[in-house]
Formats: sequence, C-alpha cells, structure tokens
Amino acid sequence: MGDMKIPVVIVDDDETDRYITKRILGRTDFDANVVEYVDGASFLQAIEDDGKRESDIAITPPPILVLLDINMPGLTGFEVLEAIRSNIENKGQDPDYMIVLMFSSSNHAQDKADAFAYSFVQDYLVKPITPEKFQAVYDKFYADL
Repeated sequence: MGDMKIPVVIVDDDETDRYITKRILGRTDFDANVVEYVDGASFLQAIEDDGKRESDIAITPPPILVLLDINMPGLTGFEVLEAIRSNIENKGQDPDYMIVLMFSSSNHAQDKADAFAYSFVQDYLVKPITPEKFQAVYDKFYADL
C-alpha cells in the first residue's frame, strides 16, 4: 500500500463516538487521515465544493471512506444520503470517489433497508464498531490499492 493515506471521514455529532471510532481505526491496517464533521451540513459543504473537498479531505484516490451516523441534529444521515444522490445525479459527481458506510446505534431492519436503497452505501455498521468490522472494510475496499 505504500505511503498512501486513506481519507476517513466521520460524520457524527457524538464526540465520544468519534473518539472511539478513531481509536478502533488505529487497531487496523488503515493508514487513515481522519477528518471529523459534527453534522451533515458541514460535511455536505465540504464534498459539494471540489476545492473544499481537496483542501479539507483529499485530493487523490483512494476513495474517501465515509462513516455516516443516522441520528444527528439538523440533517439526518438519510437526508445527507439524499443530498449525495442529488450531487451524483445532477452535478455528475462520480459515485466511486466515496465509500459510504452507515454507522448507527440503530439495528432496525427498516433503517438498514432505507440505507441500502442508495447504491453508493456499501455497508451498515452498528455501534459500537469493532476492529474486525473495520478490518473487513479495509480488506474489501483498500487492501489491493
């Protein structure tokens, strides 16, 4: 994999959850460059503007790994997904620049079904996350880069 840092974006209003997530990432093969957003709106601002995305998150591949909480004040995770889909459809954004994982304390089947209705959502992880789950994501999407 060399010196390529993987941009990992955590979109979660809960500071403890963000901290734990970063700690667990550190116990995997991810050489992560972690960027945190405390709400969906600030994350969307960053990805809707290519210049801001490059300065805040990443310029080049590998794809950005996004851990998106569902229950947040302001925009919910699902509203963020809707905005991402709109960017892909209306602005021609390449859906492959980002791997979106829903990241929630909810284990509800309906939430999972709603999340997987978006083609760019690759997985649904229930908190608390484990190093094994993150490692599986790494192996699936990043090990061959």
